[in-house]
Amino acid sequence: MDINTQTRCLGIIGNPLRHSLSPLLHNRTLRHLGLNYVYLPFEIDALQLKEAVNSIRVLGISGVNVTIPFKEAVIPYLDELSPESRACAAVNVIVNQSGYLVGHNTDGAGFMQALQEHSSSKLQSAVLIGSGGAARAIACQLAMAGIKQLVLLDIDVERAQSLARFINRQVGGSAAAGRMSHEIFEHYAPNADLIVNCSPVGMFPETDNSPVLHLNMLQPGTLICDIVYNPPVTKLLCLAQQAGLPTIDGLSMFVYQAALSLELWLGIKAPVEFMRGVAEDALR
Repeated sequence: MDINTQTRCLGIIGNPLRHSLSPLLHNRTLRHLGLNYVYLPFEIDALQLKEAVNSIRVLGISGVNVTIPFKEAVIPYLDELSPESRACAAVNVIVNQSGYLVGHNTDGAGFMQALQEHSSSKLQSAVLIGSGGAARAIACQLAMAGIKQLVLLDIDVERAQSLARFINRQVGGSAAAGRMSHEIFEHYAPNADLIVNCSPVGMFPETDNSPVLHLNMLQPGTLICDIVYNPPVTKLLCLAQQAGLPTIDGLSMFVYQAALSLELWLGIKAPVEFMRGVAEDALR
């Protein structure tokens, strides 16, 4: 693709970004669609966040994804929040409407699409490891879908407790929180239908790490999800496979949230299967 004076810019804001497949995925998709866009990574420090968001307006960037650790911190610098981002108080997509910045969230919807793709059973209870921006979106979607019991575990127990209170008051659900440790996980996990790692533990390059030591305490059929997509089979998913448990890797959620992002920016139907193929090829 030739870059010229008519080329429009999309991107991703976060830190670190060296692991991210988003630039590869979106650039190949934009080329496949014949669109004169380029998608760039913008790795910034926390102190640069306000300036970076304002640069979206100044430079006429059409939109960006927002990833770790800015999904909550970016909110004060936006002009408006979509209903789904307001519901979970987290943003992973910014759309620039002629200098008016609207925050959206496609993490929750992307996760639910991946969940529906792999499981048709009615889930009653879930344990989420981590309580950051992605966890907020997923927890809120699960609560709105009618899951009866959510347990949020994080090494930052105050953040987990804050999210549990938010869900109980604003979303309507039954959420509890605890400090993440294997002992606490062992206490809650046997009652869960669904375990979701919403933390970056196990992400490339720290691929030997897992948020838990083993999964032997779980009931047969407990569904194990890891939103980490690089590597596609994390240490947690290896433990699940060894225990004979069904799994969902992070690639499906990644592709679905990316497709929804593209649709928000460009107002087109994203080629999901093409995007899935690009992501799978990149991780082989």
